[in-house]
Amino acid sequence: MPAELILVMGVSGTGKSTIAESLAEQLNYIYLDADDFHSEQAKRMMADGQPINDEIRQAWITRILLFLADEHHNNARFVLAYSGLKKSQRQRFHDLDRSLSGIFLYGEKAIIIRRIVDRTGHFFPETLLDSQFEELELPNKNNHENIELIAINQSIESIIKQSIIFLTKQRDRK
Repeated sequence: MPAELILVMGVSGTGKSTIAESLAEQLNYIYLDADDFHSEQAKRMMADGQPINDEIRQAWITRILLFLADEHHNNARFVLAYSGLKKSQRQRFHDLDRSLSGIFLYGEKAIIIRRIVDRTGHFFPETLLDSQFEELELPNKNNHENIELIAINQSIESIIKQSIIFLTKQRDRK
């Protein structure tokens, strides 16, 4: 089996939730959306076009980590859709006593904006995308983060296939 925790990351609109949900289903893992751990204050701020600050972001990550730590005794395996914009924020997940792998979705800003504008029922407006790109620290293959970069300008099936190949290689190395 792949890692006990798989992070599917990227800026808003890259398809994190779609990919994470599909991976969780195919791997028989539990799907989690990090957006569900945002405070009401953070959701209101973002809905009003205000980016959240690092203090709010750190509290959000702490809520996610506490949930995952509480679930550790159940030996549950999760796929988490989570932005993971900064390396320091991604590193906090390494403190968990879990095997960890990541998929980082990236793409052209124009494609991402179109996706954000076209989706319904989400609190994140396209006006906040610039703030996410400003915060973004893309992982690279040499930094030992155990993260695969995958471009979003392809089919969902292709992204899932590349993700499974990467995760299988990670499992086989352990």
